[in-house]
Amino acid sequence: GGACCVRALVKAVTLASIIAASAFVSAEPMDDSVSAVMSPSIALEALRPLSLVGRSELKVAFFKVFDSELYTLSGEWEAPDHSFRFLLTYRRNISGRFLAKQTEKEWNHLAFKDARRAAWEAQVLEMWPDVSKGDKIVFDVDERGISRFYYNGTWVGTIEDPDFAPAFIAIWLSPETSRPAHRDGLLAD
Repeated sequence: GGACCVRALVKAVTLASIIAASAFVSAEPMDDSVSAVMSPSIALEALRPLSLVGRSELKVAFFKVFDSELYTLSGEWEAPDHSFRFLLTYRRNISGRFLAKQTEKEWNHLAFKDARRAAWEAQVLEMWPDVSKGDKIVFDVDERGISRFYYNGTWVGTIEDPDFAPAFIAIWLSPETSRPAHRDGLLAD
């Protein structure tokens, strides 16, 4: 009797694992909807090596908010649609909800309009954690334009739409950014 129960348990666990794994497999959307947030993760350590473009510190009034570093394959900023990494190291405690709402605020500042914007904002809100002083968020965009987010080295989500990356990084790197001095440091201008 015991072996039968163990085999049934193994089958159930295997089936549950297959079902769970299939939930993370991404597929092309059937319509114009945004791709699923969750797709197979890649360990942060397994990402391709990149070279530093520049680093900067964001201050608001007298408060240090975060330090940031921008990386690309060549060490030069060339294209906002693929192969770059943006690292944020927070200098204070901030709620994930506040961080996600800043995306909306900055896109408003840039007059960014896109039919997918509300869906992207919802995805960022869902995946961004509350941060504490010293926490790191990495925004990594691969050669296909897929955006992955990591929190203290752990994958927290993916946005597969290749149009998201240039829109998101524009918050910091657009010539019209609300923080031009921060942009200058990142681009080593």
